[in-house]
Amino acid sequence: MFLSYAAVIIAAFFLFLKFRSQFSEEYIFATGIGLLTAHILYFLTKQFFIKPLHKMQKTTRKLVKGDFSSSIPLLPRDVFGDLADNLNELSSELKSKITEITHDKNELKAILSSMVEGVIVIGKDEKILILTSPIYRMLDLRSRDVSNKPYWEIIRNEEINSLIRETFIHKKAIKKQLTIISPDETHFNTQISPVLNEEGNLKGVVVLFHDITELKKLETLRSEFVANVSHELKTPLTSIKGFVETLREGALSDKKKAEQFLGIIQTHTQRLEDLVNDLLSLSLLESKELKLNLVPLKIQELIDPILGLYRERFDEKNQVIFNAIQGNIPRVLADRKKMEQVFSNLLDNAIKYTPEGGKVSLDAKEEDGFIRVDIKDSGVGISEEHLPQIFERFYRVDKDRARDSGGTGLGLAIIKHILQAHDGKVTVQSEPQKGSIFSVFLPKA
Repeated sequence: MFLSYAAVIIAAFFLFLKFRSQFSEEYIFATGIGLLTAHILYFLTKQFFIKPLHKMQKTTRKLVKGDFSSSIPLLPRDVFGDLADNLNELSSELKSKITEITHDKNELKAILSSMVEGVIVIGKDEKILILTSPIYRMLDLRSRDVSNKPYWEIIRNEEINSLIRETFIHKKAIKKQLTIISPDETHFNTQISPVLNEEGNLKGVVVLFHDITELKKLETLRSEFVANVSHELKTPLTSIKGFVETLREGALSDKKKAEQFLGIIQTHTQRLEDLVNDLLSLSLLESKELKLNLVPLKIQELIDPILGLYRERFDEKNQVIFNAIQGNIPRVLADRKKMEQVFSNLLDNAIKYTPEGGKVSLDAKEEDGFIRVDIKDSGVGISEEHLPQIFERFYRVDKDRARDSGGTGLGLAIIKHILQAHDGKVTVQSEPQKGSIFSVFLPKA
């Protein structure tokens, strides 16, 4: 603009030189005064109008690009000064609002990331806006590039996609329990809810997944436990009832048979008592209300009295017992009565499942901060497929043989829980017809 103005002045000057002889002095003077006035007006216009507008233009361009750090310099208190103040105030307000929105967005992202539940937020264009970390595990998603992708490209489960489509169409929340078998069987409580604005128009959909797999497992264990307890109680009760009825129908007059039947009734009664006691012990252990009297104990002092109690049973089956536990083994921190129960059960099982003339040996050593006690037998052994389950309640490798031996099916489960209460553990190694090694790990005192 300045160059155009200068060109006009220069052109006027050359025209004046060329045609000055044709103009009077008064006309030339008036023309000069006019040009001078125009120049002064241009200078004032540029200084007070054009420069402020250029500054405002430069600042607004920065605002458009998201740069709120700059502001318009202070101008005289006129229309442009007020406009500059308003723009500066608008810039400051926008910066504050964007900072607040960013903070809220980060806070929402942190809350969603800390949730155990999986959350998917889908926009009205059916593209994913938010997908939280647990979803990758829950739905076994391979790709991490999910933002702004259609949900049906990311979620490979047709049942879930069908529920989402139904929510988009009917704008109503849906609750359903789903089971997904990929790679393992997983159970979810799923809720799909529409997001509506004030006019009732659909803005998007929120999908919430709550993993209830562990709850389902507990429900299965509970139902199996009730079924097993019922079965274990029914067998001796049926026998007791049958023999009592037989006695009442006349068998009492036959003293020999009566004694035989009463002996059977006593055996089954004892079995019921053992079962109830084991159930109470297991319940106490699982309730975490067990109070342990932890004291430093020597393994040799724990084992020797128990071996003395079982000496007669070893002799009856002509079994060899070999105790290799040394007196210099460090003490363990344990409850004496509970550990006597553990080793009594393990030795009892070793005797039961080792044939006549077999061998049972004990050894102990220090290992990774624990004292490991091995009880090894040359018995019938256990097949590999049974090993992961043998510490479960009522799990029996050979049910008929176990019942004949008088077991309740809870002994190994009780051992496992006692050792867990001591911050220890129990493991097993076994092969059919080659015997078993049960290893007890207890923390050092």
